[in-house]
Amino acid sequence: MAGVAETCTHVAALLFKVEATVRIHGTKTVTDESAYWVLPGNTTKILPAAGHNIDYTSSAAQKKTLDKNIKGPSVVKGRRSRPSKRKIPSSTFEELSPVLDTLQKHNKAVCLSGLEKYYTSHTVKSSTLPLSLACLHNTGAESLGLTELQLHCVKYENTAKVTEEQAEAIEVRTRLQHKSPEWYVWRAGRITASMMHAVCATTVEKPAITVVNRVCCPVNSVYNVQTTWGLEHEQDARHAYTQKMSACHKNLQVCMCGFLVNTAFPEVGASPDGLTTCECCGKGCLEIKCPFKYRSDSIQQALDAHDKDFCLELTANGLNLKKTHHFYSQVQTQVFVSNAKHCDLVVWTQKDMAVVRIFPDVHFWESRLKKAQEFFQKVCLPELVGKHFSMQNAALSGHKVFLSGV
Repeated sequence: MAGVAETCTHVAALLFKVEATVRIHGTKTVTDESAYWVLPGNTTKILPAAGHNIDYTSSAAQKKTLDKNIKGPSVVKGRRSRPSKRKIPSSTFEELSPVLDTLQKHNKAVCLSGLEKYYTSHTVKSSTLPLSLACLHNTGAESLGLTELQLHCVKYENTAKVTEEQAEAIEVRTRLQHKSPEWYVWRAGRITASMMHAVCATTVEKPAITVVNRVCCPVNSVYNVQTTWGLEHEQDARHAYTQKMSACHKNLQVCMCGFLVNTAFPEVGASPDGLTTCECCGKGCLEIKCPFKYRSDSIQQALDAHDKDFCLELTANGLNLKKTHHFYSQVQTQVFVSNAKHCDLVVWTQKDMAVVRIFPDVHFWESRLKKAQEFFQKVCLPELVGKHFSMQNAALSGHKVFLSGV
């Protein structure tokens, strides 16, 4: 009878109910509490938006804020709320001005580029670099004679001209000097400070082919042991110079520079080993020499050797640079190209260092500049346009001319 009436089934179901009630005793269902809303999780699809329109608050923080607004400061029983942070008033623009003005003095203060007072100093200047003078080559001019070629080159006399903006861009892009490929590009065809003495010593009628090649086709060649020594110890000399001169000059600054071109005479260029400024002497340039021959000697020992090739001499006025030495033409060119008030020549050895200050020699410079400009017109341009002198030399020696890739 019990099985037919299905009494056992009902009894079993009742027992399951009792067991479940005991097991979940004390818990509440969703409908047993007041209605609440679960905040959605972090968005999986991020859409682009302006920074000030983006809400960076996490879901947990949003939930806490919502609960606080609905039920009061604490919704979790027994949990202490974090003490509120002390509010620090924001600084005004006027209060920050001294700090911002200090940052403005540094050329890498990009944070100021978005402020109205300072953004003009961070405006990117569009500057079109001039073409390298090596681009003047014209195969059609190679068959012309020298006189005819020089007449043909008259129209190229202004090709070396640059604007102030272009000169500045060239200097910035060549600050690595011999380590920069562009340094050779802009030097090609221009009489550089290191070549000024040699250019003035040769003739425009029959120029030395070595001088022509070094001026018109400068290349990154393998340096000899003397040059390598100088390059390796240039920084040592610069550091020693800075330490010595800082003690007697107010706020001395020494900075690296690239290839300098003066807009007044763009046929000439210079690459000093540094530019200097101080409150007492103004703007200057720096030229460093590390003579390999006297690397282990003092300056006095080098003077006592009475070496005609050594650049310094002792006179009644003290230690001076010989005016007949090719370094004198070099530093005078650097002074006038850079518009400096002086050039400090540093002669450094492992035992000693001498600093000789050279001032502008206007009479000397005017005669050298005149010769350099004549050399540019009568030698550089014919070589750049028609390869006249290198082809002439190749014909005499039986060699073929290979065009430079500068």
